[in-house]
Amino acid sequence: MLESKYGTNLESLHIPVKYQSWWWGDLKKVCSEGGGDGWFLKELKWKLGRVDKVRFWEDVWAGDTNLKTLYSRLFSLSGNQEQKVGEVGEWLGPNWRGRLRWRWVRYEWESELKANLVACISRATINRYVNDIHVWGVDKSELFTVNIA
Repeated sequence: MLESKYGTNLESLHIPVKYQSWWWGDLKKVCSEGGGDGWFLKELKWKLGRVDKVRFWEDVWAGDTNLKTLYSRLFSLSGNQEQKVGEVGEWLGPNWRGRLRWRWVRYEWESELKANLVACISRATINRYVNDIHVWGVDKSELFTVNIA
């Protein structure tokens, strides 16, 4: 229902006031408290499929925190900022491999950070035959319930 009326982008919750219901206003508060990400969006994670929707640095898809936060130094050096996961890598047979680009040569001490980043993304499970989907990260079932929330 939400998707058909408002689209699929959870971050674009800017519906003109004249079209907002009370329910929609409450949903906006849950999803974007104080103008930023609300508690609900912080608990959503991505389950990777075709890797065409998930932002490489900003979205949570490899671990419990986004890569921009975990590797802020590498993000600042990245030539792949604001790209989707699929744009930062390629399929080699059944496996996806990252192709990170850098704006300039990294210092020696940053090599360990890069190795940690590569290890982190290599642990992510990607199923190229399904769509990328949001899952509820709080519970192992990955399903949202009011009781768990």
